[in-house]
Amino acid sequence: MIKFLLNMKIIMVKKKDCMPCKMFEPTIKNVAKQNDLEYKSVQAEDIPERMRPEIFPYFYLLNGEDLLENWAGTNTRKMSNVLKRHIPNFSFNE
Repeated sequence: MIKFLLNMKIIMVKKKDCMPCKMFEPTIKNVAKQNDLEYKSVQAEDIPERMRPEIFPYFYLLNGEDLLENWAGTNTRKMSNVLKRHIPNFSFNE
């Protein structure tokens, strides 16, 4: 089956005082830009507590309205592996 790439986007869930979130946000924005992905961020404090992830930053990769994959943390190798599975010709230049 062929995957159609509609409107792929990365959503980052971050906390206000999360230093890893602040440090990693430029990286994920750069990855989104290099691969023509839409980027959005959401403050964890704006999400109902029962729905918040436990680890920050937390990421969702969506294709249209479909969740393709999610992951947590600032490990660039993990991020790259997730994105390579879903994005043809994925590129990441730090």
